[in-house]
Amino acid sequence: MYQLRFDMTDTLTTLSCEDEPSLHHSCRTQHQHWDQALTQHEQEITQTVDLLTDLLTQHNSPLLRHRAVQYVSKFNNLKSRLQRLRLDMVCAHAVCPPTNCSEPRFTLYTGIDLRIRRMSDELTQLSSGCYQFLSVLVSLNVL
Repeated sequence: MYQLRFDMTDTLTTLSCEDEPSLHHSCRTQHQHWDQALTQHEQEITQTVDLLTDLLTQHNSPLLRHRAVQYVSKFNNLKSRLQRLRLDMVCAHAVCPPTNCSEPRFTLYTGIDLRIRRMSDELTQLSSGCYQFLSVLVSLNVL
């Protein structure tokens, strides 16, 4: 059985796997797409946090440290929320059997795309601010 959410009222529609075999493929494909997007965002965050951590170990300026620590904290918070989304809503196994796609927490919620998009936008804004901060440090020959 598949439980799909089709509208903003979160009404469930239940479909049998036998009636719609393509739904399982679609469910698995969508979850793989979401998992890849979350993984890519987490990797970007990890690389940026590593860069900021290296910066913190090399420089002791209080203003620089304060801003870098703020960015590390914000990036880590976002990464935690991405990981929580994956654990709660995305089937991240190599193969998601039909039983997983029918579990309520793994159904095709319209909200998953929206949450990932919002977190992606947040990552873009955060990264943009951080890279601007780093480019100012480079222009001042601090780095």
